[in-house]
Amino acid sequence: MHQIHLGRISFTSPGTLQLSAGPDGKSLSISGKFGGVEHTIDHIKYLRDELQSMSTMDEHVPFIYDGDTTLNGYVKVVSSSVDIQKYLQGGISYDINLEYIGKVGDVQFESRLTGALLENDFITTATNQQFHAAPGNNFAFIHNSLPGRALRVARDLTSSTASDTTNLYINQSSILRNNNSIYNLDISDYYKGCCQIRMGEHMEKSSPGSSDTVVQSIKCGKYAGDWSVGDTLVLDNGIIKMVLGTSTATSSFNTFIWDVNQYATEQEWVFSEGDPASASDQHGELFLGWHRVQILVNRPELVVVRCTTYKDSDTRGKRLVVDFSLRRGAHHIGVITNYYTAGTKINIALESAPSTAPDVTNILNGFIKDGSSSPEDGNYWILGGLKSLDSDTSITDRGMLRNNANGSVFGFMVGYELIDPNTNAALSHNTASNVYKQYVDNINEFQKMVKA
Repeated sequence: MHQIHLGRISFTSPGTLQLSAGPDGKSLSISGKFGGVEHTIDHIKYLRDELQSMSTMDEHVPFIYDGDTTLNGYVKVVSSSVDIQKYLQGGISYDINLEYIGKVGDVQFESRLTGALLENDFITTATNQQFHAAPGNNFAFIHNSLPGRALRVARDLTSSTASDTTNLYINQSSILRNNNSIYNLDISDYYKGCCQIRMGEHMEKSSPGSSDTVVQSIKCGKYAGDWSVGDTLVLDNGIIKMVLGTSTATSSFNTFIWDVNQYATEQEWVFSEGDPASASDQHGELFLGWHRVQILVNRPELVVVRCTTYKDSDTRGKRLVVDFSLRRGAHHIGVITNYYTAGTKINIALESAPSTAPDVTNILNGFIKDGSSSPEDGNYWILGGLKSLDSDTSITDRGMLRNNANGSVFGFMVGYELIDPNTNAALSHNTASNVYKQYVDNINEFQKMVKA
């Protein structure tokens, strides 16, 4: 059965399709009923919500129609409506209005690069680790600073085969922000190596009569949907993956790094406040589990989510707000916490104390690193901050990072030094020092489509 593929979602071939054109451009309208390939009401509700979310974005997305490939191109969702007559298959119809921007040959992509060094106590001048990565399989890339190009292999999130990969080239220069990058893409490659938010789950069937399958729900805009306590939240760029903890007792998250053909080197991280009560305690006072999730940014080159919790179980007060950000091509997750009071310290630490004390050689340069001689899967975790860090071994030996001074705001990163299997060492752009610099010497990227 033919399908429409609109951005990251796919649904039943339309009952009607209308094209129009004029001096102001082209438009495309499609309408039909859900219930062809969408064999569960749960799946239809997911599509309903994502179509509504996409219609509020000012973003272009790929459009592919199995029934007529000559229509394939890039569109913008102008509006969408879903008519529910009955909550039954065949009882829910859709009507979507699209601005037809152009075919592959009509457009090219421009990454507008701005930003500055994040305010920090360690790095004061531009580094050669400024970077941005265009999508996998991009071609005809140009940037006036002629940046160096370094390879990172990412999981291909557009493929249903878990081991499929795509090559991402991170473009690096000390003056990368001075110019924008321009490149071309085939429609099928638009989301290769791009960032993805998966929030909650829904049920799908692969075919009529087959068993229901639980699928993580890919978010297509900034509507958070019906996320509730204990639901999944995943940030993923095919290189590093963050999974929000689902416990109601702690505010935690897990990280993974893509290593050749699978995610590896899983670590669990936990937030707490203040000093550990005793030598046997791994954390300070724990926050309760996550209670709210909000999507702040959801673009292929950048995703940002805000997670909220609290510490006091009686009053449900002492709020902690945490923003997680992930860039295309990055080896790290950026994190900013904001606590209700500036009179204490916020900690981030391994869930369990490491068997070997972390390497604190570079704590005065902003980061600590896994101290194991043979770390899990051969890769080393990295924790880095923006302000002067607490170097007391009673803190660092726990795999804990926090600022020296009290404060309500704590900015830090979690990343990995990935060991290359061919050399048994980290490539230059993947060393702990350079991954930390890629965090601090920040590039703000905004990918736009322009007429060729």
